[in-house]
Amino acid sequence: MADSATQLQRWMFVVRALNRPGTLTAAAAVFSNRGISLEGILGSGIDTATEEDGRLLFSFRATEPKQALLKRSLQRLPSISQVDAYGYDDPTLRAIAIAKLNANITVASLDPTLHTEMITQCATSCLLLIAGNIAAVESAIAHLRSQQQLQDVVMSAITV
Repeated sequence: MADSATQLQRWMFVVRALNRPGTLTAAAAVFSNRGISLEGILGSGIDTATEEDGRLLFSFRATEPKQALLKRSLQRLPSISQVDAYGYDDPTLRAIAIAKLNANITVASLDPTLHTEMITQCATSCLLLIAGNIAAVESAIAHLRSQQQLQDVVMSAITV
């Protein structure tokens, strides 16, 4: 049986960075140059009045030693001020999804710990916002998919 150092795990990096051109490219190159595919990227300029408050979120799979190498490599970039690493199942992480569903959907079968809100509804479909811990949101999406209710989905993990 392989130990945790050799097993792929899901990770989330929350990176505080300068909100300026080239920062995302340099950070993404750290992953690419080390053979790691990114599952998701989310970026925001927290305060658009300054360039010091940019935040990037990267989700990926890697072994624990590779995750530590990626973190050190990111921290060396001049445009990066802080890198926080989270296991994908960390309870401080949250997910948000916007799901396009068939019009006749009922959300009663979804996990009651999730926040769900109907955004819009028309004759053929509806948009549903789903928020909560990552595992619960992913489970809800999988359930909707298995029930053939899901037409499309956009999901991102975030920190609170």
